[in-house]
Amino acid sequence: MLTKNPLFPLRLFMFFISAISSMVISFFPIYFQNKGLTSSQIGWFLAIGPFVGLIAQPIWGYTSDKYKTVKKILFVCLLGLVVSVIWLFQIDSFLWVLIVGSVFFFFFSPIIPLADNLGKRLSQLHSVTFGSIRMWGSIGFALISLVSGFLLSKFGIGFLVIPITVFAIVTCLLALLLSDAKAGNKKVNYKNIGLLFKDPTLLAFFFLISLIMLTHRTSDSFISLYLFDLGGNEMLVGWIWFIGVSSEALLFFLSSRWFRSSSPIIYMIIAGFLYSVRWILTAFVEDPTMLLSIQILHGICFAIAFLGALEYLYKAIPEELQATGHMVFVGISFGITGIIGSSIGGIVFENYGGTTLYLLLAGSAFTGMIGFILFYLKDRKAGLKQMKGVEGAS
Repeated sequence: MLTKNPLFPLRLFMFFISAISSMVISFFPIYFQNKGLTSSQIGWFLAIGPFVGLIAQPIWGYTSDKYKTVKKILFVCLLGLVVSVIWLFQIDSFLWVLIVGSVFFFFFSPIIPLADNLGKRLSQLHSVTFGSIRMWGSIGFALISLVSGFLLSKFGIGFLVIPITVFAIVTCLLALLLSDAKAGNKKVNYKNIGLLFKDPTLLAFFFLISLIMLTHRTSDSFISLYLFDLGGNEMLVGWIWFIGVSSEALLFFLSSRWFRSSSPIIYMIIAGFLYSVRWILTAFVEDPTMLLSIQILHGICFAIAFLGALEYLYKAIPEELQATGHMVFVGISFGITGIIGSSIGGIVFENYGGTTLYLLLAGSAFTGMIGFILFYLKDRKAGLKQMKGVEGAS
């Protein structure tokens, strides 16, 4: 089956690497809280990931484009992941947690964006929707969140080291089975990369998507702690991620029915609105079971925003720079926002509580929505002018 269906190894890879991501996002904050770290220290540790990713992701993306291979770069990153994750669970000092955490995130942060890039290219090559590949990551995230919540509530948070290490080794082996995808025929150089930062329209897009994804990344860091403050436990943490990412998987699965590539910015506007509603509801929830219900919006919001942003990006960036552009997108829209969200979010959460934090997130998402409305109107106006110019010339 692995040889007959070239996309099956990639779908399986997506499942396992996203399962690791679910354990990192869902249970790392609780694990380090159990180690004695404060909310602010946990916030700084989580901010290390996006900060290191901001450096690591463009490096690995450029390397992938330069050598025209995604598969080999993934394997190298996964070898580093296996070593660093084992090392991370052996230490207690906050300073060493930051140092080893930096090594861990240097190898971990590029893996999912690289896999997404490979999936996007192979989906075009085999004429399938990207969502039909990406949904397997969502399934892995959701399912393992639920199973991990059950196991950790039974055996304790210290048990986390076993599943995350085993999954890291399995994912490393799966990388050897992936089909590769080359990135065009043009030679890549640093001058081409600089062009990405000279396009004012692209920079405006990155800024606006950051306002929206800032809210997503911040909630990812603190939703587990917020649930605990409301009276939840490890099992409910598993359920909250299972519900949220299951809805994400369903949206990806049905993407061929609802997603249209012609107007990706419209989806960004919709996502900004839905995120605003989600954070307002979250801010005023008083019962952990109600938070579980609201979490359905997690996957709906993310799937709409992610597919819309990726479609716009791949239309705006040349083929030979798509892995690099994808990494720049992730670095800006997820990396910088993760740094801001985890560090400042930790301070806000510790000193003012979850309600204040989520109201601030609602404001950011709403601002992003307004920005994308203006972006869409300007883009549409420019398109109409171009059409009139063509008609006049003919």
